[in-house]
Parts: sequence; C-alpha cells; structure tokens
Amino acid sequence: MGKAVREATDEAISPPPDAVNPFVRHPLRRYAFGWRQLAGRTGRHLDLGCGQGEFLLALHRTTALTCLGADPHAGYLAGIRRDCPGLPLQRAAVAGSLGFAEAAFDSVSLLDVLEHAPDAGRLLAEVHRILVPGGLLVLSVPRRHLFSFLDPDNAKFRLPRLHRLVYQARFGRQVYRERFLDLSNGLIGDMSVGKHEHTNYRTPDLMELLAAHGFEPLTVTSANLFWRWLQVPALLLGGPLRRLLERLIYLDGVVFKSANLFVTARSAP
Repeated sequence: MGKAVREATDEAISPPPDAVNPFVRHPLRRYAFGWRQLAGRTGRHLDLGCGQGEFLLALHRTTALTCLGADPHAGYLAGIRRDCPGLPLQRAAVAGSLGFAEAAFDSVSLLDVLEHAPDAGRLLAEVHRILVPGGLLVLSVPRRHLFSFLDPDNAKFRLPRLHRLVYQARFGRQVYRERFLDLSNGLIGDMSVGKHEHTNYRTPDLMELLAAHGFEPLTVTSANLFWRWLQVPALLLGGPLRRLLERLIYLDGVVFKSANLFVTARSAP
C-alpha cells in the first residue's frame, strides 16, 4: 500500500479527542472512524448514501462542516427532513451522474455504500469529479475475510424464501414490499437493482480501484471479526437482547481488525 498509507490516528489534521466523538461507543465502528476524520475540517461536505441520516445529522450538529446528504431512498430522505428540516438533501441516482457540479465539495463520506453500487468504478469517478483537487474521501467497505459468507445483504438472493419469511415475521409484509418488491428507487433493499452480490473487498483490490479513479490512499485501518455472527440476530431482535448484541459488536470492533476496511484518500488533480 506504500509509505503514504498509514494508520488513521496519524492524520495531517489532528482529529478531536474521542471524548467528544458522538459515536465513540457506537457498535458500528465506521461512524466513529468517519467522524474522527472529518470533525476537524471545514468546507462543504457530502454524505453520499446517507441512509436514515444518523452519521449525517451528527456531522451537521457537532462539526463546522456545511453538510449535504444524498441517497436514492426517498423514504430515508423524508425521515431526515422531519428530524432536521433545514438540512440540504438530494435524491441520488443509483447509476450515472450524481447531479452535482465539478469540484462542488471539499470532502465526501461513502460509508458502506460502494459495495452496493452497480459499478463501483463509475461511482468513484463521479466522487472524484465532484471533489475539489486534494479533497478528502472517507470510505468504508466490508472486507473479504473468513466470515464474509454470513453477509446478510446476500441472503435475499441466496435464500429468497427464507429471507422473505424471516423479514416479514420481524417487520411485516408492507415493509417487505416497500423494501424488496417496489424497485422504483433502483434498489432491492439497499442493493442496486441488477447487482446480485454484496461486494466484500480485499485490501489490495480496493487500493488499486481507488488509484485507478484518481485517489491517493492516505490511511487504512479496519475493525471487527465475529460481528456478522452477532449482527444477523441483532437485526431481528429488539429490547435488551439487541442492546446486548450491539455491545458485543462494539467490543468485537475494538478487539479485532479483520472484517471492515476504513480508508481515507485524497482526490488527486
């Protein structure tokens, strides 16, 4: 990965202490990582694939960044608007142009989004286009490792009947129809229509992909190992059991460094 790639704690811009990080105890370590890389910065920031807005809203409320969120899922954006009416949001196409001007942003976060895209290279090329030269990309993806086969996003393709029965039992038929049968937003769940595998990346492959689309990797770190064994039941449960599993996911992310890749990269001119 070269001398330019280093551990995320060795940043040119000193990150704020974790004592003020709103995600310091969050089970998903990508949020703590992303906030740490961005909290000391200023300028226009795009949270691409913002989902239900947990990370985006924290950036908006706790940093000096001028934030904007984009996502293909209209329902997610509607929920963010209810929580924060003044926050700029834009509906993003699953494929093709992102709809922003060149060099429109000083930084972009792409947290567990690239693996869902129908063409990862094309998406990275678009992100490079909308970043200023030298702009920062904060990226997370699932890493290919021993337990990648447990990826729950692949269950709807490999075990569709079982997936439907379990999902409907937990969330109801209407929610299942909205997320997996209504394809008007270009998504099956959170997966792009036409994509049938949730990509789990090898580190060298991801570095090559970034370099091929104009990015210079700066930092690479990782987290978790057993979290898929804990995440799947956590998705289906509620109450104290879910909180216990989320606590175990957090601890897994602190102790192990195999299942998720966290990267910062600079947009080369």
